[in-house]
Amino acid sequence: MQVLDHSSALPKKPDVQSSADVERIVKSFYGDIEQDPMLGRFFVGLDWDAHLPRMVAFWSSVTFHTGDYNGRPFDPHAKLKNLESAHFDMWVLRFKGTIDELFEGEIAESMKLKAEQIATVFQVKLGLWGKA
Repeated sequence: MQVLDHSSALPKKPDVQSSADVERIVKSFYGDIEQDPMLGRFFVGLDWDAHLPRMVAFWSSVTFHTGDYNGRPFDPHAKLKNLESAHFDMWVLRFKGTIDELFEGEIAESMKLKAEQIATVFQVKLGLWGKA
């Protein structure tokens, strides 16, 4: 009996190709974050009209070296109260999940790796690395 492999017939997701794709990821990621039981409290009341373009600029700069972002991304995180390693773990999980829902490919994988690296650096700077 011959088994047919239909997996190649399934439509593949595109890879991240542009700042417009980054914007899609950012908007999808932050779309319901205020309702997240673990992370929501850090985002309630945020000025989304200012935050979303800043995050698109940040991730476009990280991903495509656009130079659109000028700032110090760590500083706002240093001011958050009761931030723990588990929050970074959840943020990374959500971010990677958002990318996986929308894209696949080399650049998508690179964005996920960079998110993990950024979360690690922030945790080290906050003295949270290795604390469970």
